[in-house]
Amino acid sequence: MAPSTSVSVLAGKEELHNNPEPKPDIRAETYPQLQIESLSGINLTAALFVGGTASSTATGLLLSSLSWLWLITFVVTLGVALATFIVYRHFEVIGRRQRPSGGSWLVASNAPQTSAVDAQVPDTTSLPAVYVTYILGSGGHTAEMMETIKQSFRGQANMHRRYIISTGDTSSLAKARLLESTIKGAYPGEDARAGTSDIFLIRRARKVHQPLYTAPFTCLISALHAAHALTRMPNLRSTKGNAKDFKYPHLIVTNGPANGYIVSLVAHLLKIFYLVPENRAKMVYIETWARSKTMSLTGKLFLKTGIADVVGVQHESLARIFKGSQYIGPVSAGFLRK
Repeated sequence: MAPSTSVSVLAGKEELHNNPEPKPDIRAETYPQLQIESLSGINLTAALFVGGTASSTATGLLLSSLSWLWLITFVVTLGVALATFIVYRHFEVIGRRQRPSGGSWLVASNAPQTSAVDAQVPDTTSLPAVYVTYILGSGGHTAEMMETIKQSFRGQANMHRRYIISTGDTSSLAKARLLESTIKGAYPGEDARAGTSDIFLIRRARKVHQPLYTAPFTCLISALHAAHALTRMPNLRSTKGNAKDFKYPHLIVTNGPANGYIVSLVAHLLKIFYLVPENRAKMVYIETWARSKTMSLTGKLFLKTGIADVVGVQHESLARIFKGSQYIGPVSAGFLRK
C-alpha cells in the first residue's frame, strides 16, 4: 500500500509540480493602487506646475500692464503739470512787465535824454551797467541792425555789446567786427567810452531748403546754444568790481528771422523757470523797414505769443493795423536821416 501511496503522493507532487498554483502577483495586487496614486500625484503635480506657471505668467503680464499704465499715467500727469506751470508763468511774466511808451524802447522811458537829436535814446551813462545783446539775422536783417546800432549808439564805458550770429554767417560776422572796429577807432587810446563787446556763434535754427521734419532737432540745438549765450557772463567784465551786473543782458534786440525768435523764446523760458530775473533780458523786436503793409511771420509770432516787451514797427500805418505793435520811427533806415 505504501508504494501506491508513495506513487500517488509522488504523482500528486508531480502533478502539483507540473501544474503549480499561480503565485500571487504582488505588483498586480499591491502596486496598481500605488501606481494609480503615483500617476495621479504626477498628474496633480504637473497640473499644479502648469497652472502655477500660467498663473505666474498672467500675474506677470498684469503687473507689467499695471507698470506701463502707471508709467504712462505718471508721464501724462507730469506733462500736464509742466504745461500748466509754463502757461501760468507765461501770463505771470508778461503781466508784470512795464512796457516803455513811444520811441523809448532801449531802456526805461523816464531816463534823462541829452538832446533832441537822440531823443529816442535815453541816457544810460549813469547806470552801473548796460548790457545789450544784438541778434544778427543775416543778409538785409543784419544790414538794418547795423544801422539801428549806429543810430542809437552813445559812447559809454559801462556798456557791453554781445552779438549773437548763426554759424556759417560770415557776412554778419564781418559786419559786426567792422562796426566794433569803427567804434573803437572813434575812442582811441585810454578812452573807455567804446565799452566792451564779444561775439557768440550759435547753430542756425533752420537752413535754407532744410527739410521741415529735421527742423525741430536743429531748433533744439540752436536753443541750447542760445541759453548758453544768454547766461554766459562776458569775459571782459568778469574780473571787474561790478561783474555781477553783467551776468544777464538787460536788453535783447532782434529784427528776425527765425534765430531771433528762437533766442527770444529761450530768454522767455529762462524767466519762466526762474533762471533769469524778470527784470533782465527785456526783448525788443523791430520789424524790418521793408514791411509797410503787413508784418513778417516772425513779427506775427512775437505779437501772438507776447514774449517781446516791445514790438516796434517803422511805419505808422503798420502800427494802426496790428494791435500791440508800437511805432518807433525809421530806426534802421539811416538814409532817411541824412
